Amino acid sequence: MLFLPLGALVVFAAYLGLRAGDVPTETEIINRYAAAYVANAGDGAKPTDCAATIHPDEAVRMVINCTHPNGIITTYLVGPRGESIPFARTEEPAT
Repeated sequence: MLFLPLGALVVFAAYLGLRAGDVPTETEIINRYAAAYVANAGDGAKPTDCAATIHPDEAVRMVINCTHPNGIITTYLVGPRGESIPFARTEEPAT
């Protein structure tokens, strides 16, 4: 009985360690950012507007570019664990 709380704490710490080691797949990451793009871009935006490319810098896992039918491009930089790197740029189409 004395070691039961300690055992529960060890099991909980192991669970947290396993969850921290979960790295999302490329598909999961692209789907997450495509959904964010559709939510923010407005009418006419579709998840299929987005495409991902690998980035040569190992601090950046991939670059996701979403091109709206009206020509506006939204770019997301994604870190190694799927986190957003503080850069999201929207470009107006050239006229």
